[in-house]
Amino acid sequence: MKEIISTNLLVQNKFTMKKMLEIHQASKHFNGTTYLYSKHKAVDASNLSKLVSFLLTVKPQTTLKIIVEGNEVQDHLEKIKEMCTSHISVLRMTEKRFINSSETIQI
Repeated sequence: MKEIISTNLLVQNKFTMKKMLEIHQASKHFNGTTYLYSKHKAVDASNLSKLVSFLLTVKPQTTLKIIVEGNEVQDHLEKIKEMCTSHISVLRMTEKRFINSSETIQI
């Protein structure tokens, strides 16, 4: 069954290209979708060009929300957070919710 989970993060440092590629690779291999959201803009992390453009605009001390939808979302979210430990600090993690596929929306 599909789940969705999100966490709010405080960006401490600018993202390096290496970190952007790591996030992209993890998102491509995940059986689901990873979104990053900040300042009314959202991006699918599996699209490298959009991800890079988005993360280049994220300044330090900005809140970033990571939204993960799919199977085994908790493990994937933890993996993304571990990749970014030198760049972010976790503010809050929301609980997972089950999704009825007929009620999903597209971003």
